[in-house]
Amino acid sequence: MYALGIEAFLAVVRTQNITQAAKMLNLAQSTTSKRLKMLEQELGTALFERGKGWKSIRLTPAGEEFVDMAEQWNSLWQETQLLMQGKPKLALSIGTLDSIINSIFPALYFALSQHEPKLSLKIITSHSPALYEDVERRNVDVAFSLLDRTHPNVIVEKCYTEPMVVLRPAISYQTEAGFIHPTELNPEDELHVSWNPGYQLWHDHWWLTASPGQTKVDTVQLILAMLKKTEQWSIVPLSVAKAARSKGIFSIFYLTEPPPERICYILKHKYPKSSTVQALKIFDHYLKLLVQKEFANTSTIEIL
Repeated sequence: MYALGIEAFLAVVRTQNITQAAKMLNLAQSTTSKRLKMLEQELGTALFERGKGWKSIRLTPAGEEFVDMAEQWNSLWQETQLLMQGKPKLALSIGTLDSIINSIFPALYFALSQHEPKLSLKIITSHSPALYEDVERRNVDVAFSLLDRTHPNVIVEKCYTEPMVVLRPAISYQTEAGFIHPTELNPEDELHVSWNPGYQLWHDHWWLTASPGQTKVDTVQLILAMLKKTEQWSIVPLSVAKAARSKGIFSIFYLTEPPPERICYILKHKYPKSSTVQALKIFDHYLKLLVQKEFANTSTIEIL
């Protein structure tokens, strides 16, 4: 099978544009077009319905059927290259989020790092939409996400759900049984993160997003660094709040009128590289143990 042609084919499928595909491959557009034509000649069928000047790219029925085969072939080819280079068999690249890094991920990383035989780990942080693309393009083998989306070659599995809670400095006032009503919170003292559209709708029901004095942040790290004054508060996932309390003096309050619970998803490629299958099983094992331990005494957490 013509490896360079398959590489060009997948690049066009992913970018939906011959010019962008050529840029991705660092090739001239003419070279990319030539590789695609050579692949079609080898297969004996057209893979694309070519629009004028290649501006409009559509797959033929044969091209649509060939996508999965090309992905599988490309995966095997990459594994062959790793084998020839003597790369470690237990290797795993993990994509994660800021809020996961600041909650359950350190314990997961520690467990993976202690495993025998050793795993070669690569860890990147990004946002949920970008992580879908990273899994789709095989930049990472497995990823955490807060979005449930449909991608052709990405398998999405629910990992766990958890409540959103109020985090504030421990020297601030306490309410009975650790519960608090949204009307008891002053929006001018909030460190606000727009976690997801559902959460934002709930938030807008209780407080104006543009409330005077409100501070908007986009990472958990900023919340933990800035949550210092007694009157300040922020709404965060329970796992983040528990991790923060273990490192500093914070109080956790459950909301009597809570927002939708946060769902964490795990993303994997539909056709994982055979060299990562065993590593993915090890990852799944330690993640399941960690989630069960983390939320063992929290009835409001659902392990999925």
